[in-house]
Amino acid sequence: MGIEYVRRAATPAISVVVPSVPAYDHEPTITRLERQELDAPYEIVLVDDGEIDRSAARNRGLEAASADVVALTDDDTRPPDDWLATALAAFEADPDLVCLEGPVYGGCRSFGPRHYVGCNLAVRRGAAIDVGGFRSTFSEWREDVEFGWRMEAEADGHCRFEPSFRMCHPEVPRTAFDAALERRLKGEYPERYAAVMDVTLTRRLYRRARAAGITQPIQRVRNAVGRRIWGECRGAGRFD
Repeated sequence: MGIEYVRRAATPAISVVVPSVPAYDHEPTITRLERQELDAPYEIVLVDDGEIDRSAARNRGLEAASADVVALTDDDTRPPDDWLATALAAFEADPDLVCLEGPVYGGCRSFGPRHYVGCNLAVRRGAAIDVGGFRSTFSEWREDVEFGWRMEAEADGHCRFEPSFRMCHPEVPRTAFDAALERRLKGEYPERYAAVMDVTLTRRLYRRARAAGITQPIQRVRNAVGRRIWGECRGAGRFD
């Protein structure tokens, strides 16, 4: 199945699922996860997605996870030291919480709610599986957004954006804009799309620029300059 338990625990309070393409170096991400400031046992599940899509890899990770709460990130992130503690505390304090999202800093930037960026999510495992997990139809574009919107609509509980649940994503995302999947997302979720993706002129213009291939080169230059001045992810948390 391509599952590796990088860190095991007999009864983990929280599991972490990390899809990783074998050619990529996931060690910096795993190192950050290994040093989490969490006073509870946790496990790290690495899923080989070299031959399957990202949605299928996340679903395999959800199935393989042992804990009721599962945090999801990617193989090119730098989780802050309190990332898992923040996630677990949110679910322990709110039994009806089924999906937690938060801001993402760095080369991948997302600061608003209802975007459900896949590198910074935490879910109730049972609820995520019950709604069908991530849909391969939307891999590798918007499968995380679509999953979050489906959790809003179908899961027995509520979703929440938590500003303190932060993630550092140092590099500009590898994912390319897919116009067909963007249209499909809008067609399947017209009201949510209007409320989240089309809510401001700035967002509409950015999406058009992304589709035209304009934003990625600009982001890479800005990101390179910012990393020289501030480090990997200014504002995302503690990394020393």
